[in-house]
Amino acid sequence: MYGQRLEYHYLRLLTLFPAREAETTLQALADSLCCSKRHMRALLVKMHNEGWLNWQAAPGRGRQAQLRLLRDEQQLKVEKADRLLETGNLAAVVELLGEEKSRLASLLRTRLGYRISDDYQSLRIPYYREMLNLYPGTPLRRSENHLVRQIFSGLTRINPQSGEVECDLAHRWRQLDALRWRFFLRRGVRFHDGREMTSEDVISSLTRSAALPLFSHIKRVEAAGALSVIVELHYADDRLPLLLTDPAALILPADHSRRDDFAAHPIGTGPYRVIENDRWHLKMQAFEHYFGLRGLLDEVELIVWPDVAHAASSEQFIPAGQPAAWLSSSISDIAYVSGEAEQFTGKPSEPLAEMFLEQGGYFLLCDSRSGRWQTPERRRWLREILSPWQLASQLVESIRPLWVPTGSLLPAWFHCMDEGSCLSPFSADENPLHGAVLRLACHRQHPEYAMLTGMMRKNLAAEGIALEVIELDYQQWASGEAEVDLWLGTVNFPAPEQWNVGAWLLGMPLLQPHISGGDPSQYQRWQQQWRNGTLESRQLVQQVVGAGWLQPLFHHWMRLKAPENAQGIRLNNLGWFDFQSTWMEPE
Repeated sequence: MYGQRLEYHYLRLLTLFPAREAETTLQALADSLCCSKRHMRALLVKMHNEGWLNWQAAPGRGRQAQLRLLRDEQQLKVEKADRLLETGNLAAVVELLGEEKSRLASLLRTRLGYRISDDYQSLRIPYYREMLNLYPGTPLRRSENHLVRQIFSGLTRINPQSGEVECDLAHRWRQLDALRWRFFLRRGVRFHDGREMTSEDVISSLTRSAALPLFSHIKRVEAAGALSVIVELHYADDRLPLLLTDPAALILPADHSRRDDFAAHPIGTGPYRVIENDRWHLKMQAFEHYFGLRGLLDEVELIVWPDVAHAASSEQFIPAGQPAAWLSSSISDIAYVSGEAEQFTGKPSEPLAEMFLEQGGYFLLCDSRSGRWQTPERRRWLREILSPWQLASQLVESIRPLWVPTGSLLPAWFHCMDEGSCLSPFSADENPLHGAVLRLACHRQHPEYAMLTGMMRKNLAAEGIALEVIELDYQQWASGEAEVDLWLGTVNFPAPEQWNVGAWLLGMPLLQPHISGGDPSQYQRWQQQWRNGTLESRQLVQQVVGAGWLQPLFHHWMRLKAPENAQGIRLNNLGWFDFQSTWMEPE
């Protein structure tokens, strides 16, 4: 309140003296601000201490003094925004600056990168959207899939070096018979709110998971003491410990559904806990009571502003000498190649650059409920008109090398439609959909969808077909909640990649009605065969892609660049890096 009153009085002085310099008296100022001389003198001292003005009094009663106002209204606003930003109050900063995105970008730029002290390391990363859903068991995007693994733990996890299943919350497990598994829980594991984890939390979490298609063979989960659970299955699954590494099987507090806004402010047992999460930033800190090795980064903060890369592309908004922040696939390739992202994040050192072809990529899905795709000939025709090679030829030349047309979901695979050639049997005069309007659904907040759907619209228009694009919230999109002909999406597969391809095909709600052509019995057969090992993921992809229901489009080249003093940093398949093992060596 004191700061607001002082600022109010200073703004009145700016109104009284628009030239910002004047000769006046203390009494005249006191009369103008309707206060006593004593109070006016105190205000001048405080404003001087803030660096807002200079007041040079002249000796003698009634002599005029020299007043110089050092800040205009805009400078005062920016300084106030800077103080708010220092406290992490991004919402107040945005409210204060309103539409002045260039000024906001300038302030955010000064906060990015890393800060190192003897006992604290923090990292602030730019990102183009908010992260308000971090709820395991709900549809999660690529970045959220990475973050929930930093916040939560499962009974088992994947070793990032070997790709093998290893212990996590369960320090040991044993298969009792074909249908029963026993998991022994670590003692003394605490949630981020301080409560100790028990078998009841595990039972609640896995029972919740059993409602999902991928976990539907879980019959029941029972306690075998305070620190042991038995998972009973409807039918055998020798890869159950691998299945329990899936994000949907992460362990939540038993009362998670009764906690306020759990999606944005989750409570887990993982190495990082959420401190703040809103439209403007996500802040996480290392959990001091984590049962494993404490995270080496003390604090990780994602700064969110959709237009920040564009606003910061002008060199006038880049302070000299700022430390470099991470530049990864978190920022679109278009922004990277145009130079916007590189200018925004600084120029990292090349020696610590990582780059590889992503395990996953863009795909197009035919909706089996649409009357457009009921014959394989129609689906084959679509595959030709919207083939990845046709679309790639229309990409901007600067980004074309970063988009790799693909024949399957993984770069090492190739799958084609059945019955020989993938070329359409229709001639230009036999266009089966001439004059039609196709409806395509994608989810909001993706920086490259507009470009990709624009190319698709152009190709279809050449065939006399209109394309209507519908943008959905991610939850709606992932659940398939729309009446459309086509679905556009992207997916990345963490290690082990081949197993996760099958898990995605048989666990993603959007895919379930469509990859089998609307045949639920076929879907159930695939699910059972995949679980018992008689149907490998690669064979499953051949059946789905071979029938023409799913069309893989592109892989991206993924990159991660870091300053030279970044240690222990490795790019993962989700386009991120493990916060727990990364640290900054002092320069």
